[in-house]
Amino acid sequence: MTAHPTRIEPSILHKLAMHSPDPENRAWTVIREKCMMKLNSTPFPHRKIEEWRFTDLKTITRTEFTSLDKAGTLPASDIEKYFIPESDRSRLVFINGRFHANYSSIGGLGKGVTVGNLRNFPKNKVVQEYLNKLVNYEGDVFTCFNGLMFEDGAFIHLEKGAKAEAPIQVLNLYTDSAKPFIANPRMLVVAEEESDVTIIEDHIGLSDNRYMTIPVCEVKVKQKAHIHHVRIQRDSTEAIHMSRPITYVEKNSEYHSYTITLGAKLSRNEPRVIQEDEEVNFTLDGLVLIDGEQIADTHSVMDHRFSHANSHQLHKVVVNGKGHSIFNGKIFVRRDAQKIDSFQENRNLLLSYDGLVNTKPQLEIFADDVLCSHGATIGNFEPEEVFYLQSRGMTEEKAKEVLTYAFALETIENVKVESVHKLLVEEVHRYTKANSIPKQKKVIV
Repeated sequence: MTAHPTRIEPSILHKLAMHSPDPENRAWTVIREKCMMKLNSTPFPHRKIEEWRFTDLKTITRTEFTSLDKAGTLPASDIEKYFIPESDRSRLVFINGRFHANYSSIGGLGKGVTVGNLRNFPKNKVVQEYLNKLVNYEGDVFTCFNGLMFEDGAFIHLEKGAKAEAPIQVLNLYTDSAKPFIANPRMLVVAEEESDVTIIEDHIGLSDNRYMTIPVCEVKVKQKAHIHHVRIQRDSTEAIHMSRPITYVEKNSEYHSYTITLGAKLSRNEPRVIQEDEEVNFTLDGLVLIDGEQIADTHSVMDHRFSHANSHQLHKVVVNGKGHSIFNGKIFVRRDAQKIDSFQENRNLLLSYDGLVNTKPQLEIFADDVLCSHGATIGNFEPEEVFYLQSRGMTEEKAKEVLTYAFALETIENVKVESVHKLLVEEVHRYTKANSIPKQKKVIV
């Protein structure tokens, strides 16, 4: 792939998009045509652009990606170990972006809950009304790539007053391949008035090969509805993960998102929550655990457009090795959006001398009657805390392992699905065990 600072045409991704097979229904063809127009007028990001100045995309521009002609196949045992027991009848499985009905299980969610793959709902009124209508382009080529190339996706719809009886697991698996490939998962979630659902979105690389995945998730939370959304990224450490979740929240609704970033060589997560009426409550928490030469970039937006809203963002990061974390969190408060209570904090634990953290919490407030705060911290262990645990009989290595473990757990304590909470605790424990350091070098920030 040839990099170019202003135009996207030389990209192999653009060629893939142009030759991607169109779905049979006209609506998807319209989406592709729209994305092609956007793509042709959108520059490919580079480090001279402010929003990308800390993120090097050479790993993309120097790789020739291909599209897989056939869906991946896996032994059932390789897939079943990633199932969560609470979703034994509420699970959608996608392999390399393609739906697999034989591994999926749908039907145990109760009245008024529709779950399936988008390809099976071409004429559904909800799909026609919202698919690709909520997504944010604003100069983003990766969203365009997804719109051009996605072949299927998850569809979740709750009718008025419907309550999902079990958490819905959307399991995205990526297989081994001789050549780097690209996958484009899609998800559309619409929760009607007074409905309630928990969604577990999981991305897992089953090998150490290189691939790129560009998940796009559109969520509409209507009046008095409630969504609990857990996103777990466990891609291959050679993979590239460019996720684009966007959520619109209506009056008296709640949306709580928890994103756990563990894998990928390069990840860029751009969550965006947009307030559409008064009296809303939303959370946009995150936990990043990286090592080696991983790059984890989070650019989030909390957009307050009306009065009376509560929002919360706690983004915690642990960096070891030559890992690089980037955080740019924006809180927008529009001119007429009074009585906003918004909190944002980015805490970073830097375990190694070679690790790097760039952080920029950001407030843009145009109203005067608000209570908004933000902050960021970067550092390593407090010597007093390490000494205290050593005085209780721990070795220095064990003391640092315990402190790292405690630091990371705060972000996931609100994950209410028992097996998922247990899984995340085990992942944190695995990371801290593998990355405990007997002696800490002085870190200059």
